[in-house]
Amino acid sequence: MKSGLQRNEEAVSAAVATVLMFGGVLSIIGMMMVSMIPVIEELEGSVERHDMSAQMSQLAHQTSALSEKGMPGDSTSIDLIPVDGSLEWQHMKSGMWYAATWHEDMSFRMRGALDFDDELEVRHPESVNTALCIDDLRLGPSNPYYYTIPEWVDKVRFTVAPGLAIPLGPVDVDLVVDEEIEQTIELMVDGMHELEANELELFTLASSHELNVFIERGTGGTTLVAPNDASPIDNTGRSWSVPLPAGTSKIHLISDDANQISITNESTTQTHYALPSGQNRVGVAFTKTIVQASPGVIHISSSDASRLLVQTSIDADQGIVSLPSTDGQYLGHAFIAPYLDGEMVFTNPGTSSVTVTWRGGGISVAPNQSLGFAWPPAGVNGAPLVEAEGDVFVTWRSASTGEGANTSGLFIHPADDTGASSGQHHTFHVENSTLSQSAHLMRAGQTVVWNLTGAMMQNGSMFEQNGHSPFDLLNLTEGTSSLMVTEGHTLRATRINGNDGLHQIRHDGEDRCLSIGVEASGWIAMTLPWTSMSGRGEVDLKNAWRAGTHPSSMEITLIGGQGTSTHATIGTVWGFHLSRLAYGFSSSIMGMEVAYSGGAVLTNHPEFESFVVVAPSDRGGPGPRFAATVPALHPTAGSTTGAGSMNLEIELVDRSSLASTVAHEIRRGWSEPYGTAIALASADGLESSEDWTVYPGRIDLLTDYVGWVPDPSYGTSEAVWHTNGEPIQFTLQMSSLNVHMTEAIS
Repeated sequence: MKSGLQRNEEAVSAAVATVLMFGGVLSIIGMMMVSMIPVIEELEGSVERHDMSAQMSQLAHQTSALSEKGMPGDSTSIDLIPVDGSLEWQHMKSGMWYAATWHEDMSFRMRGALDFDDELEVRHPESVNTALCIDDLRLGPSNPYYYTIPEWVDKVRFTVAPGLAIPLGPVDVDLVVDEEIEQTIELMVDGMHELEANELELFTLASSHELNVFIERGTGGTTLVAPNDASPIDNTGRSWSVPLPAGTSKIHLISDDANQISITNESTTQTHYALPSGQNRVGVAFTKTIVQASPGVIHISSSDASRLLVQTSIDADQGIVSLPSTDGQYLGHAFIAPYLDGEMVFTNPGTSSVTVTWRGGGISVAPNQSLGFAWPPAGVNGAPLVEAEGDVFVTWRSASTGEGANTSGLFIHPADDTGASSGQHHTFHVENSTLSQSAHLMRAGQTVVWNLTGAMMQNGSMFEQNGHSPFDLLNLTEGTSSLMVTEGHTLRATRINGNDGLHQIRHDGEDRCLSIGVEASGWIAMTLPWTSMSGRGEVDLKNAWRAGTHPSSMEITLIGGQGTSTHATIGTVWGFHLSRLAYGFSSSIMGMEVAYSGGAVLTNHPEFESFVVVAPSDRGGPGPRFAATVPALHPTAGSTTGAGSMNLEIELVDRSSLASTVAHEIRRGWSEPYGTAIALASADGLESSEDWTVYPGRIDLLTDYVGWVPDPSYGTSEAVWHTNGEPIQFTLQMSSLNVHMTEAIS
């Protein structure tokens, strides 16, 4: 059978044309999709960026208001609702710092201190760089203050160190022995606690807030009390909180000018006035006897910057105290001495003789020698001003005539190389005495290897290891001995004479001082006296912050040359490791974010271009004024993260003053990638300056603008607060904020 099949060429051509046309349409659609998808993704990313920027801006506003105006216990809450991205806390990607110099025509810059390693660089080209002292600020809810108590202490008394605003509720203080909590003490703000330490071995106090801790041997002695609001320039202050034992004690204030003094004991406040005597080269002294029926805290305030000495034993031959100079360090050329009966000891660590003078008298101290003089000088009515041709140490001791060597006491033995309470070179001048004399050495770092030569020959080492004591105890013999740190960081030395004494101790991460001793125009590399955390993860870093083996934030003080002084405080840097709340999302590319840190809202959208949505909060003017509050926001241990709707409960824990004085240069730096963008964004209105237009980068020729100016140095993320060369009334505060982030329940 034959079928009549025929080929229809037109139909075939039509079919082929249809298929080809369909393929072409698909290709065109594919090409359009390839070109349109990034646009769509970018539009989606833009929506996410602007939506979360608005929410983060609200967070920044509420946080700034709480940190500047709130009281401890005050809180605020906010809901963050992600579009498609996720929220997470980051602890290693945000750091910022403020710097201030305290003398005209001086500068102080820092870099690398917030890089989590053990290196930093400082720059101060105008005079000699003598030493650098670093304090751990212990920021964060999981970073307690540690106070290590030696075995030879008989009693410990402590109270909460008040700030601008601290919690009204109890402060938890843990008594830790062999890394185990033996006891938890609930301490009220105005309360104190007394421990019988001779019943305990080596132990540590771990507190959620800073404490004023006093250690005592026997029946007590004399100590210099650190103020609650110490000046960063010379460590003087205007308020003190002192835990006193039952019985009779004395307080002694010294100042340059007339003083109004208020003493609050429980609910009673007494006001006293200390007036100048009218004598030249004599300051103002005030002495008050206080009788306590039971142990308690007294609060003292003064109208003039002062120093406070406390005597818990008024017996002769009990009490020794090292006196700081007018520059704030123990090694100096000018001192305001107390008007107290006893003996003044002048120690010359230099290589040439030094003449020390005061009203109506003087004494010459040979190189590397120590001499005593009956005190106070005859005919002086007030606190004598002591001046020296070179740098000397000054120590007062409550001694009867000719019995200075037999005076009992506890006192700081400052370092020769730094002039501060810690260093790498100490010289012991030991007199013949009927009392036992020893030196308590404590490492101010992780590793210390030392060698003692001279009248005594000895060596030792201290390491950061479990079971290894952070102390060494030297039994001193008559003569002169030199202690040198041959390897490692720095150490503190405390002299122990006899069986009685009183001494205020600082927390373990405070006042770690390193010698520099050079004058240079460039950057000077230093070693941070903590363990390096470079290359470690967030878990290890948070554990190091908690244990104190790496600073959670820091205060850096530069000691250098100013006029005739080689140990003046040149400038101070406050560096902060801030927790960062980041919202991560994707647009046409991965890795986009909107982040909150330190009061600023930042983003790298689009395409990793740094942009400041909300600048860090600060206040300028009227006139040459600048004030800032750093909101240190840290999540609690139970905070969650993720892509769901989150509720943030933010609570103000405390607010403390870091500085409130006159400065001559203010700088601010921020970690990259946003540091440069913040420096540029802060310079609002600089583009309208005619001087900056004509002379770009010349801050010294800028006369028609007041405010932030990006530092003209190459590759810097710093900004300078410019006031046309006028001194700046500078105020810096730090607010500690705890945030608990949980998934919001609709």
